[in-house]
Amino acid sequence: MPEIAVTLTADGGAYVHLMPGGSSIVRESVALDELEAADRVPTLDTLTLDLDHYGRLVGIRVAGSPDSVLPPALLDGAREA
Repeated sequence: MPEIAVTLTADGGAYVHLMPGGSSIVRESVALDELEAADRVPTLDTLTLDLDHYGRLVGIRVAGSPDSVLPPALLDGAREA
């Protein structure tokens, strides 16, 4: 199973690293708050997807309160930024 790392950010959010230790240069970020479903699914307002040069998902930014968005098991191993 691939390794996933979570970092808690100074602004109260979190970053989910899908390629920890790898070279994951973010080329494009896509905020999900503009999706039509964001009105029905409040979590989408807090998520931004980071993609690499090839369009592969390398990370997920969580703005706001990560404990209301991420599973507790991911937060248990989270580290401070």
